[in-house]
Amino acid sequence: MTSAGLVRTIRIRSRRKTGGLGILTTALGDAGASIGEIQTVRIGHNYTLRDFHLLLDNDEHLKHVLDGIRDLRDSELVEVRETTRDVHLGGKVRTASRVDLSGLAVLAAATQPGVREIVQAIEDEPRMAEVFTTVQRTVAIVTDGSGLVGVGKVHPRAMLPVLEGKSAVLAQFAGLSSMRLALDVGSEDELIDAVSALAPSCGAVLIDSIAAPRGPRAAAKLADRLKIPVYHDDADSPAIVGLAAVINACRRAHLDLSSINVGQIGLGTAGGAIARLVMRHTGRPVLGDDVHPAAVSRHVSSGGHAASLDDIMAKCDVVVANTGHAGVIAPSKVREGQVIIALSEPRPEIEPYDAQLAGAAFAADGKAISTSAAVPGVLLGALAVKAALISDRMRLAAAVTLASCAPDGDLVPTPLDPGVHSSVASAVAVAAVKEGVALSGIVEERLAPAVFEEAIRDLRPLPLS
Repeated sequence: MTSAGLVRTIRIRSRRKTGGLGILTTALGDAGASIGEIQTVRIGHNYTLRDFHLLLDNDEHLKHVLDGIRDLRDSELVEVRETTRDVHLGGKVRTASRVDLSGLAVLAAATQPGVREIVQAIEDEPRMAEVFTTVQRTVAIVTDGSGLVGVGKVHPRAMLPVLEGKSAVLAQFAGLSSMRLALDVGSEDELIDAVSALAPSCGAVLIDSIAAPRGPRAAAKLADRLKIPVYHDDADSPAIVGLAAVINACRRAHLDLSSINVGQIGLGTAGGAIARLVMRHTGRPVLGDDVHPAAVSRHVSSGGHAASLDDIMAKCDVVVANTGHAGVIAPSKVREGQVIIALSEPRPEIEPYDAQLAGAAFAADGKAISTSAAVPGVLLGALAVKAALISDRMRLAAAVTLASCAPDGDLVPTPLDPGVHSSVASAVAVAAVKEGVALSGIVEERLAPAVFEEAIRDLRPLPLS
């Protein structure tokens, strides 16, 4: 579920001949490149110009791939573009006015002196902020830079590209605004106090890339103190899309998830959250293994069973792995008919092809499982009913809905499908209302996916009523 180290676009000119594209993709695959989109730029009289979007491990891997292309007799390397730098250049988000301020009358109403009337209205009745401001459509995206997946600790300012990316996702797919808060704080208490002080400016909080155990603890304490939705991206997103993937993988393999054994290899923030949500869904313990005893202890306290990797591979019908290390699962340990979901990137614990060759009924890795499919809809749904928290019931509703939205052949839907986010938002909002953690008086019939499609499009005030 994490990303590869490099994203590059390689432009290749090749002689037109039958099987030419196959030769190129084989060469890229043999060099270990993960191929994304392939775009035909131009078809000439005797050549074809194509762009290949590649996910790579590092600069050394890139050099290896380029050497492989240069060795092809009928192909020429034209250009290597740093796609990532192009996307991030100048930042990815901006603030735009929803009101046309071209007239003096509107300008005076929006600022001084007209704004005083609105200030007084909110002072007299604080809930009027939801009517006259964007507070209920605003998410505080918070990090201290201590736990960036695949990197570790970085200076908070270096996290701004990550926060901008999350901000762009929320804006594009859910119509939500955000504050990007890279906090230079020394302690967990300082972080909690800083976010709490900013709480009047937002309707929800998204915690991102804060190292364990500080991250999970801070998310729990903030949810308890603020009584607003607090979404822990490093745990909630993997858990929701992970459960959705497990549900659909079992369908593909004709397994009854309610009666089989599930194992989780790797019980860090993401892996532990996946195991916990699977247990909430099935009502059965998940067998778990991790190199850190504290992680195993947390898993057991959540209702799981401790087991070794060998035990999990020998006893479990479904095995989910999220260790951050390649090659952890040897093909010889795969049993006939197992489901294997190996989520670490850029290299999974076992390649899906190798797992299926060893007898797995179904195998997948994390490349086609985007956590961005979860967060926009969950936060929009929670904000739409002014939920006091994000509960397991809401997470389960999101996961089951994601699973149902996946096209045939996929484990989870692409976040580029706008219908996914309105469906997830609807399911999460309804779950919050049924659980009694939402604003009272909201009618479930007003929480249909079509209503959320309109809410995303026209940016109507939240909560919905």
